[in-house]
Amino acid sequence: MFRLPIALAIACMSALPAHAELRPRTGPYELQLLVEGQPARSFPSRGDTWVLGQLGQRYTLRIVNRSGQRVEAVVSVDGRDVIDGQPADVAKNGYLVPAWGSVDIDGWRISHEQAAAFRFSSVAASYAARTGAGREVGVVGVAVFPEKRLPPPPAVRAPQRLDAPPAPPCCGEPEDSSEGSTLGSLHDSRAAQGAPQASAPATRAFREADKAKDDRPGLGTEYGEAVASQIHEVQFERQSPRPAATLGCRYNDRAGLLAMGIDVDRVAEAQLRRTAEPFPGVDRQFAPPPPGWHP
Repeated sequence: MFRLPIALAIACMSALPAHAELRPRTGPYELQLLVEGQPARSFPSRGDTWVLGQLGQRYTLRIVNRSGQRVEAVVSVDGRDVIDGQPADVAKNGYLVPAWGSVDIDGWRISHEQAAAFRFSSVAASYAARTGAGREVGVVGVAVFPEKRLPPPPAVRAPQRLDAPPAPPCCGEPEDSSEGSTLGSLHDSRAAQGAPQASAPATRAFREADKAKDDRPGLGTEYGEAVASQIHEVQFERQSPRPAATLGCRYNDRAGLLAMGIDVDRVAEAQLRRTAEPFPGVDRQFAPPPPGWHP
C-alpha cells in the first residue's frame, strides 16, 4: 500500500457549514473507516452515517478518489487536524490523493516517518480530551479540494536542416528523473524506529488535561502506538478555496448507538434484506442437491 505525500496547499480561509449532515460518499469521493482492513459497520440516521466501533479497536481512514483529477484531502478526527493535532480548519494542509486512486491514513502524524495509530478509546482517554478539547469527539471529516488545472506549455521544436538525418525516436530519450524520484519515495517505510519524545509544552498539556475527569460515555480516538508511515511534502494549488465536497461520519459504541435509537441488530437485518440478490450467480449449469438428498 502506498502512502502519498502531504500537499502544501495554496489556499484561503474557508469554513464548513455548522451541523452539516455527514455522509461518507459524495460524487466520486468516498471516506472509508476500516477495522482490520474491512469497512466497519455503518448505519444511516437522520441524515448522518454512524459507524459502530469497539473500545480498543485500531482503525484506518481510507480516502478514495474516483475522478480523473488528483485532489487534496484535509482530514479531521474529533475536531482535530490529523497532521498537526490542532483544531481542524479546511485551510490547513492535507493528504494528496491521486486520480483514480486512494490513500490510507494510519493515525495522527508524529513525523515524516511515523504516525500515532487511530484507536477507539473512552472520551476521557481520547487525544482531543487529553489536549483540552473533548467537545467534538465522535466525528470524522474530510474536505476535498481538486487541483487547479494549468494549461500545458506550448511545444517548442528546434529547426532542422533539410539535409539533416531524421531525429531518433522519442522512446529512446531518457525519462524525466524528477517524477521517478517522487514516485520512488512514496513506498511505506517499515523499518522499526523509536517514537520521538514529546516536547515540553505537549507534555504539560497532557498532565493538565488528566486532572479534569470526563465521565462522558461513548467512544473517542486516542493517540495510539507509533506505526511506520512514510510521507513527503509536495506543492499543490487548489482549484478553489472552498472544498468541492465534504465527507464524514460519526462513530460510537454499541450502547451509544442504541441510546440514540439506532437498533444495530434490526438495522443490520434490514440491510441484509434490502441488499439480498435474486440471482447471486453460481457458476453451475444445474441446481446442486442439498446435503443428505437421495434420488
